[in-house]
This record gives sequence, C-alpha cells and structure tokens, in this order.
Amino acid sequence: MHEKSISQRLKTPKGIAGLIILVFFIFMAATASLLAPYGPTDLSSQPLLPPDDAHPLGTDDVGKDIFTELLYGSRTSLTVAFVVSFGVLVIGTFIGVFSGYMGGISDRVLMRGVDIFLMIPELPLILILAAYLRPSIWNIIFILILLGWPVGARVTRAQTRTLRVSGHVDFARVSGATAPYVIRKHIVPDLYPIVVTTLVMQSIRAILSESGLAFLGLGDPSYPSWGSMIKYAISYPMIFFSDAWMWWLLPAGTCITLLVLGFVLLGQSLEGDY
Repeated sequence: MHEKSISQRLKTPKGIAGLIILVFFIFMAATASLLAPYGPTDLSSQPLLPPDDAHPLGTDDVGKDIFTELLYGSRTSLTVAFVVSFGVLVIGTFIGVFSGYMGGISDRVLMRGVDIFLMIPELPLILILAAYLRPSIWNIIFILILLGWPVGARVTRAQTRTLRVSGHVDFARVSGATAPYVIRKHIVPDLYPIVVTTLVMQSIRAILSESGLAFLGLGDPSYPSWGSMIKYAISYPMIFFSDAWMWWLLPAGTCITLLVLGFVLLGQSLEGDY
C-alpha cells in the first residue's frame, strides 16, 4: 500500500520538482571528483579570476576554483543531511515507539529525559559544542543527532499512544500477538507521515546548521562547504564593488536555497493527504 501511494505522490508537480532538484544535487555530489577540474584544496590559479574556460565560475581570493568548491560542497551538505536525518529518525522512532507502547515507568523515565533535552536551547549549545570539540564533520553530525532525536521521539510517542488503543491493535493483542509483532506490523507502518516529516525537517536542519557553522568558522576546514564559501566571499572587502559576488557568493547561496527547496517540495508531496 505504501509503495503505491509513495509512487503516486511523487508524480505530483511538487514531487517531480523536488525529486529533480534532489537528484541533481546527488549527481553533483556523486560525480564531484569526475566533474571538478581541480582538487578541493588545490590553489589552481591566480586569485579572483572571472569565469572562463578553465574556471567556469572563476576563482576566489586565494586562487581556488569556485566550481570545484561548489561541487564538493554538495557532497558535504548531502552527507550531513542524510546521516543526521537517518540517525535522528532511528533513535527518535525507537525511543518514541517503545515509550508510547510500553507506557508505565519506562514511559515516564524516557519522557523526562526527552523533556530535559527539549529544555536546552539548541543553537547556543550547538555553538558551544562545535567550538569546544575538534572541528570535524563527524562531530557536527554527532551534535545534530544528539540534539535532534528528542523532538522525533516526542511526536512518535504521542502517535504510538493513539495507535495503541485503536481497534486493529487491540484485536491483534487479544489474538495473542506479541509486542514486537504488533509494533512491527500495526504501529510502525502507520507512522509514515511522521517518518516523512522527520526525514525532511531534519535534512533541512542539518543543511542549514552545517552551512551556518561553516559560515561562523566552526565547520570542518578539510571539507569544502557552501557556508564557508559564503563566509570568505563576504569577508572580501571588494565583493560588492565588483562582479565577483555573481560567481563567488551567489552560486553558494543559490545551492543552499535550492537544496532546501527540493527537500521541502519532496516532503510536501510525500505527505499529501495521508
């Protein structure tokens, strides 16, 4: 049932547009090493060259090829988005379903832990942890998963408690079905809207957080990032007094906007009227 409904939803205008955008960036990330004319850290030429045959988007203020940085930046953004969203989904769903279905002391203890996490202001803590830990893309992923799972757990728990008292779940329990079987066959399949929302929202959160941290100088310097491209472009004193902003600043900002838009459109189409 779900496979057919997913296919139908992806055929909507929003679904097609979102899928095209996402596939485009996945292609960029997968073929970056083939399409990029230079390595991600190579100083390929003179600084601030305008676009030409050798440098389709020119070079930055230290001579790096901007087109190359843009390609490898897509790999960084998508890696963070996919790993964070999957990690948050797995942890949040497991804790939320377990807490909501079992109830009792387990539910109270787990939800008090979730409440504590939710009380912590996320942005200041992200900045503090990112500044304290060694700059690493995997540290950023760890921080985003650590602070992201409680929201998914809370929503999943609420939906699980509703499903737990529904007719088909009661019938399965009365028929002698074990808790793992009921959860696998009757609870998890009905969490589809929450799964889609979690994947989309956490992907967007991860992309914007990674770009934001890179913009603030707290990203991993060994991984090209659209956020760091924007940071260095804005730091250049003459960026808006020349044409450099068009091939240096604008492409990175456009890529972030388009990738987020792709996830939004895909999420809206998949949720549909479920």
